[in-house]
Amino acid sequence: MDKQENIERRIENALLEGRWSLFERLPSERMLAETLGVNRATVRAALRTLAGRGILETRRGSGTVVRALPHEARRAAGTFADCLEAFRILMPPLILACLPAVTPSVTLELERLLPSAGASLRNGDMKTFIQVQLRFFAVVIRTLHNPRLEEAASRVLPDGLALARLLQERTLPECETLFAQLARLLSALRHADAEGASKAVTGYASILRGWQEGR
Repeated sequence: MDKQENIERRIENALLEGRWSLFERLPSERMLAETLGVNRATVRAALRTLAGRGILETRRGSGTVVRALPHEARRAAGTFADCLEAFRILMPPLILACLPAVTPSVTLELERLLPSAGASLRNGDMKTFIQVQLRFFAVVIRTLHNPRLEEAASRVLPDGLALARLLQERTLPECETLFAQLARLLSALRHADAEGASKAVTGYASILRGWQEGR
């Protein structure tokens, strides 16, 4: 692996670990070069490659922003409807697989996310609302500690930009129903309630699918 590929991989890993969120602007090329220990030309080339893959987007006057997480970019060829259907079918059993591994520390992390989602929804901050939702599922998926299962789960998470377009068309009460499913899922995870967790995830997916089909 050459130096540029190494930087691409490190930036991708940072995105998957939550270092930068969807729609967030990355540090300047100079700051990235200093942090990563390479020259600016290498950073610029890596950013250009990641932009070509649909992960980043360079905006004149605004710098480089996160357009999609790496697993989202890999599934770009599929439609959003396909993604939602895959989520509806695959996520419930994956969540059930996570259930035994949801420790009190994981529950606490999830509990800290929900107030942020609720506040952003009330304030009309759809970007943060979407970021928190994706982060919520990413935290749960991380408990699998099985690379193959984690990869499968990450591939069926809703695409951030498509989700943003879909939610921007919904009313506040409609978005609150989506938030309620996350709250139900958290409650089910907290109490190791397999049936409740499955119903909450299925309900979340069904709401999104219904909106998508009714557009």
